[in-house]
Amino acid sequence: LPIDRRMTYGAMRRAIIGLPVTASSAILPDGLWGCYDASNSVILIDRRLTYTAKRCVLTHELLHWKHGDDGCANDRSRQERRTRTQTALLLIDPAELALAERMYDDDLWSIADELNGTMQVLTDYQAMLNTSRIKERVFNA
Repeated sequence: LPIDRRMTYGAMRRAIIGLPVTASSAILPDGLWGCYDASNSVILIDRRLTYTAKRCVLTHELLHWKHGDDGCANDRSRQERRTRTQTALLLIDPAELALAERMYDDDLWSIADELNGTMQVLTDYQAMLNTSRIKERVFNA
Protein backbone atom coordinates (compact mmCIF):
# COMPACT_ATOMS: atom_id res chain seq x y z
CA LEU A 1 0.00 0.00 0.00
CA PRO A 2 1.24 3.51 -0.75
CA ILE A 3 0.40 4.75 2.77
CA ASP A 4 2.28 4.86 6.05
CA ARG A 5 1.74 5.83 9.68
CA ARG A 6 3.08 9.36 9.26
CA MET A 7 0.35 10.32 6.78
CA THR A 8 -2.80 12.26 7.54
CA TYR A 9 -6.16 11.15 6.20
CA GLY A 10 -5.93 13.71 3.39
CA ALA A 11 -2.45 12.53 2.42
CA MET A 12 -3.67 8.92 2.40
CA ARG A 13 -6.60 9.83 0.14
CA ARG A 14 -4.22 11.56 -2.27
CA ALA A 15 -1.76 8.63 -2.16
CA ILE A 16 -4.35 6.11 -3.33
CA ILE A 17 -5.48 8.08 -6.37
CA GLY A 18 -4.79 5.85 -9.33
CA LEU A 19 -5.26 2.56 -7.46
CA PRO A 20 -8.04 0.35 -8.81
CA VAL A 21 -10.14 1.10 -5.72
CA THR A 22 -12.19 4.20 -4.94
CA ALA A 23 -12.66 5.74 -1.50
CA SER A 24 -15.78 7.82 -0.89
CA SER A 25 -17.58 9.24 2.09
CA ALA A 26 -21.22 8.63 2.86
CA ILE A 27 -23.66 8.60 5.73
CA LEU A 28 -23.47 4.97 6.85
CA PRO A 29 -25.91 3.14 9.13
CA ASP A 30 -25.31 3.71 12.85
CA GLY A 31 -22.38 1.72 14.14
CA LEU A 32 -20.78 1.20 10.73
CA TRP A 33 -17.64 3.33 10.29
CA GLY A 34 -16.66 1.96 6.91
CA CYS A 35 -16.88 -0.94 4.53
CA TYR A 36 -15.34 -2.32 1.37
CA ASP A 37 -17.57 -3.39 -1.51
CA ALA A 38 -15.50 -5.84 -3.57
CA SER A 39 -18.04 -6.05 -6.38
CA ASN A 40 -17.52 -2.34 -7.15
CA SER A 41 -14.01 -1.86 -5.67
CA VAL A 42 -15.36 0.93 -3.47
CA ILE A 43 -14.48 1.84 0.10
CA LEU A 44 -17.15 3.81 1.95
CA ILE A 45 -16.24 5.78 5.06
CA ASP A 46 -18.79 7.46 7.31
CA ARG A 47 -18.43 11.19 6.74
CA ARG A 48 -19.41 11.98 10.35
CA LEU A 49 -16.17 10.50 11.71
CA THR A 50 -13.19 12.53 12.87
CA TYR A 51 -10.19 12.70 10.53
CA THR A 52 -8.33 10.39 12.91
CA ALA A 53 -11.08 7.78 12.71
CA LYS A 54 -11.33 8.19 8.91
CA ARG A 55 -7.56 7.61 8.66
CA CYS A 56 -7.82 4.36 10.61
CA VAL A 57 -10.92 3.17 8.72
CA LEU A 58 -9.34 3.93 5.33
CA THR A 59 -6.25 1.93 6.28
CA HIS A 60 -8.41 -0.97 7.50
CA GLU A 61 -10.56 -1.05 4.37
CA LEU A 62 -7.54 -0.71 2.06
CA LEU A 63 -6.11 -3.82 3.69
CA HIS A 64 -9.36 -5.68 2.97
CA TRP A 65 -9.01 -4.55 -0.66
CA LYS A 66 -5.33 -5.55 -0.81
CA HIS A 67 -6.16 -9.07 0.40
CA GLY A 68 -9.08 -9.45 -1.99
CA ASP A 69 -11.61 -9.84 0.81
CA ASP A 70 -15.17 -9.96 -0.42
CA GLY A 71 -16.62 -7.18 1.73
CA CYS A 72 -17.83 -6.50 5.23
CA ALA A 73 -17.23 -9.52 7.43
CA ASN A 74 -18.32 -10.40 10.90
CA ASP A 75 -16.03 -9.16 13.68
CA ARG A 76 -14.87 -12.67 14.57
CA SER A 77 -13.88 -13.83 11.09
CA ARG A 78 -10.28 -14.73 10.31
CA GLN A 79 -10.03 -12.02 7.63
CA GLU A 80 -11.34 -9.38 10.05
CA ARG A 81 -8.88 -10.36 12.78
CA ARG A 82 -6.03 -10.34 10.24
CA THR A 83 -7.05 -6.92 8.93
CA ARG A 84 -7.39 -5.41 12.41
CA THR A 85 -3.94 -6.70 13.39
CA GLN A 86 -2.33 -5.43 10.18
CA THR A 87 -4.03 -2.04 10.56
CA ALA A 88 -2.62 -1.71 14.06
CA LEU A 89 0.86 -2.76 12.92
CA LEU A 90 0.78 -0.27 10.07
CA LEU A 91 -0.48 2.69 12.12
CA ILE A 92 1.20 2.24 15.53
CA ASP A 93 4.93 2.89 15.93
CA PRO A 94 6.29 0.88 18.90
CA ALA A 95 8.67 3.66 20.00
CA GLU A 96 5.91 6.29 19.84
CA LEU A 97 3.60 3.95 21.78
CA ALA A 98 6.22 3.44 24.51
CA LEU A 99 6.67 7.20 24.84
CA ALA A 100 2.92 7.84 24.92
CA GLU A 101 2.46 5.15 27.59
CA ARG A 102 5.11 6.84 29.75
CA MET A 103 3.45 10.22 29.22
CA TYR A 104 -0.14 9.12 29.90
CA ASP A 105 0.19 6.00 32.10
CA ASP A 106 -3.02 3.99 31.62
CA ASP A 107 -5.07 6.76 29.96
CA LEU A 108 -5.83 4.86 26.75
CA TRP A 109 -7.86 7.71 25.24
CA SER A 110 -4.91 10.09 25.52
CA ILE A 111 -2.48 7.46 24.21
CA ALA A 112 -4.68 6.79 21.18
CA ASP A 113 -5.03 10.52 20.57
CA GLU A 114 -1.27 11.05 20.83
CA LEU A 115 -0.74 8.31 18.23
CA ASN A 116 -3.39 9.76 15.89
CA GLY A 117 -5.34 6.52 16.18
CA THR A 118 -8.63 5.20 17.46
CA MET A 119 -9.14 3.25 20.64
CA GLN A 120 -9.87 0.19 18.48
CA VAL A 121 -6.51 0.39 16.71
CA LEU A 122 -4.69 0.90 20.02
CA THR A 123 -6.43 -2.00 21.76
CA ASP A 124 -5.88 -4.24 18.72
CA TYR A 125 -2.15 -3.42 18.86
CA GLN A 126 -2.00 -4.11 22.60
CA ALA A 127 -3.87 -7.41 22.13
CA MET A 128 -1.39 -8.42 19.43
CA LEU A 129 1.50 -7.59 21.78
CA ASN A 130 -0.06 -9.61 24.60
CA THR A 131 -0.62 -12.59 22.29
CA SER A 132 3.02 -12.39 21.13
CA ARG A 133 4.26 -12.28 24.73
CA ILE A 134 2.15 -15.28 25.69
CA LYS A 135 3.40 -17.28 22.69
CA GLU A 136 6.98 -16.28 23.50
CA ARG A 137 6.58 -17.53 27.09
CA VAL A 138 5.05 -20.82 25.94
CA PHE A 139 7.71 -21.54 23.31
CA ASN A 140 10.60 -20.44 25.51
CA ALA A 141 9.45 -22.35 28.61
